Amino acid sequence: MKKNLWLRFGCLLTGYNYYLVQHSSELSAKAVKKFTSAILLIVLVWIFIAYSFATNYLHVGVWGGLIASIIAAFVVIQIERIIILSTKVNKWSVTFRVALAIVMAILGSFIIDQIIFKDDIELRKTQIMEDRVKVAIKISEAEVDEQVRNMDSSIFQLEQRSQKLSEELQKNPVIVTSFTNTSVTRDNEGNRINSVNSTNKMVNENPKKRELEQIHEQVNILNGQKFKTLGSLDSIKANKEKELRKSSGFIDELNILHEVITSSKIGLLVYLLFFFFFLSIELFVVTIKVFDKASDYDRLINHQTDVRIKMLERLNL
Repeated sequence: MKKNLWLRFGCLLTGYNYYLVQHSSELSAKAVKKFTSAILLIVLVWIFIAYSFATNYLHVGVWGGLIASIIAAFVVIQIERIIILSTKVNKWSVTFRVALAIVMAILGSFIIDQIIFKDDIELRKTQIMEDRVKVAIKISEAEVDEQVRNMDSSIFQLEQRSQKLSEELQKNPVIVTSFTNTSVTRDNEGNRINSVNSTNKMVNENPKKRELEQIHEQVNILNGQKFKTLGSLDSIKANKEKELRKSSGFIDELNILHEVITSSKIGLLVYLLFFFFFLSIELFVVTIKVFDKASDYDRLINHQTDVRIKMLERLNL
């Protein structure tokens, strides 16, 4: 029963007619099983690749990765069934399948290598990000430097004014104001008899002291703004790095992976091994189809086709 279930599943996957395979020889059943194993191997590999690509670079989450895996499995099965169900495999179909296999092997090996060389890619990405951040914050640094220079200039002018006021206050800490009062004595008839002049002095705080205090307050405010502006460079750098890392995509990682692979013979060897591994897997089905001898199932299909053609020809007579 299990054997029949596996054969049924193989026929469903490859497109073979289960009734005809069941009534054919064991050679036909083995051919179905070989094609089934080859397709399943390819499908499992591409499910993994599609899931990794969708979750890592399309950022679609687990469910999105599962949907991408199902789509990839469906596409691979349909491509392989085209080859399997072809009664005659000509050179053009083989050439097309080989070309498609090369493309898929390149993509597959790149995606797998990105997973294998993940730590090396992250290390190289960190170095590249530092260079990009330096370029990105150059304009911001120039703006901050200009603001700091303006503040330094204002602080320098205020300090000069403060020094001048301090010197003046040392000489004249207070302001003395003198005023004269005149007292007049008159008789009963209002005639002036005598007048007395008295001089009074009033000591007031020099108003320049208040101006000096205001200058000190302005200098403290400018110094605070200056340190705050200088400190903003760190936050600007962090925000720029966050933005650049967020915008890093599949192409960036491919470029970094290319640098990692080409900079090391071992890395290049690993890539080539995976490339030929994927290429071999992709060519399983077409290789079996081309080099295996036709089974009685194939001959039965061809015989049925010939019979139908002859019947149609007789009807047209």
